[in-house]
Amino acid sequence: MNNTAISLDTISVLVTRPIHQASGFAQLLEDAHGLMPIRLPTLEISFIDANLQAALDSDTVIFTSVNAVIGAQRSLRLPWKFDGKIAAIGAATASALQAHGVTVDWQPHKGAGSEALLETLQSVDSEKSATKVTIIRGDSGREKLKEVLANAGVVVENLTVYKRELPNYSKQQLSQVFEFGLPDIISVTSDLGLTNLLKIVPSNLHNDLIALPIVVNSERCAALAREQGFSAEIAIADPPGDESQVTEILRIKELLAK
Repeated sequence: MNNTAISLDTISVLVTRPIHQASGFAQLLEDAHGLMPIRLPTLEISFIDANLQAALDSDTVIFTSVNAVIGAQRSLRLPWKFDGKIAAIGAATASALQAHGVTVDWQPHKGAGSEALLETLQSVDSEKSATKVTIIRGDSGREKLKEVLANAGVVVENLTVYKRELPNYSKQQLSQVFEFGLPDIISVTSDLGLTNLLKIVPSNLHNDLIALPIVVNSERCAALAREQGFSAEIAIADPPGDESQVTEILRIKELLAK
């Protein structure tokens, strides 16, 4: 944990993303004026050895997250010798693929997520040319991509390369995280990360927790936050990603200072 003491003029931000994905975002917060990251990963990612040769028999491979790229890299080093098309569900996933030398043929024109990618694929008629698609993903999540493509007559296979689990924190660890009380702003990047947050934080703190402003990456996650009872501002990073999240956090910081 090792959270640093917070000065009176500092706004604290609860960073809930998995530990291996938190450093870059935490650094952006530290580089911004008056923001202090408080790390509490609400997802634990464990990677699975998968047979990715099946993906190479497809004509299109879709990566649904940065973790999907990491998992693929662990199972079968990228870049592959692959003659088909590569699609990424958003800009962060596309950047992760490109960093491994993989050419991304399709990614959402705007935003990220299943709907955004499907809109892009439909705009180039890619779903009509594809006959077999492999979706590289985690062990849980939405089935929107698979359902829409299957309804279009495409043979679709999900290939799981990582698992998402609920971290187990001791009372002492949680006491260290909330040593100075609850944070001022919450940053969340996934629906499951938000759901797990309420499982991890002690129930006696829930009323105060849901009264905090929260920054999310999608309309869907914002709707979930409302369902969970969050009553302060629910800001949506647009486009989804670290820099937009920091922009929204700084905007909320200014509002809190008034």
